[in-house]
Amino acid sequence: MELVTTWMQPLFAAWMDMALAAAVGVAVVRTAVTSTASSARLASMARRACALLGIGLAAYLCAGTVAMTETNVADLPASLWLVLTQSHFGAMIWLALAAWIMLMVATVRSAGQIRNSLFVVGLIGFALARAATGHAADQGFVSFSVLIHTAHVLAATVWAGSVGICVLLTSDWSDWSGWQPRQRSALAHRVSEVATLALLVVVGSGLFNVARTLAHASNPWGSAYAWVLLAKLCAVAIATGLGARNRWYWLAQLDHDQVNGAKGFRRVLLVEAMLLLVVLALAAKLGTTMPA
Repeated sequence: MELVTTWMQPLFAAWMDMALAAAVGVAVVRTAVTSTASSARLASMARRACALLGIGLAAYLCAGTVAMTETNVADLPASLWLVLTQSHFGAMIWLALAAWIMLMVATVRSAGQIRNSLFVVGLIGFALARAATGHAADQGFVSFSVLIHTAHVLAATVWAGSVGICVLLTSDWSDWSGWQPRQRSALAHRVSEVATLALLVVVGSGLFNVARTLAHASNPWGSAYAWVLLAKLCAVAIATGLGARNRWYWLAQLDHDQVNGAKGFRRVLLVEAMLLLVVLALAAKLGTTMPA
């Protein structure tokens, strides 16, 4: 039981957050992509991200059910139905399932097309379900806290997803194949601008979440929650520094069509993406850890 609560729940929560970030990243980046080949690659990434999202949701439901009911494998089906029909957690799983179905329907088209409006609604719905299964739901599903945390989840996935998808999409920048200078510059600027705006929302909503969660704690540093939070903040600070380096140094060189500019921009972006995966993993751990 401790294994499920301590490791399995955070693991599958992180799995979902990373898959959601990938899907959100596709939605953000695709507006800056004009080539047919790149659009088709993005559509393929979206389908894979949504498939992983569904697997993560099913695993998270099972892990959450075991943690809540202390059931064994033989009784798991009955316990799953009980959780799905008799708990707030189950209601949010239904919402996440409905959002996931929208995402899958939006990505089934061939020829690299995605139904934009349905895809965006599905992403927002899934982010809302994720936010409402965390500590923000302590004040009720329909509450200001859940709204703020939904914005936090969306902003975090926009930042991590746009950076991660850009890294995957630009794997051929080293040989310049299929990328004109203007296309490279447009994509880099899009990612930089979106990441900057997302960072502002992440910081603002994150400060609200910290104040709400730890405001009444007499000894906040006496809990594991505070130390995981500190590690997350450190990772966010380092990722912010890397993003600033890209925006103010490598992006300027890339705009002048310098070979080192494109290579340097992607190299820093890769490290930033890895750090943001750590941030998402730590955020998932926070969501399943009791505050002080």
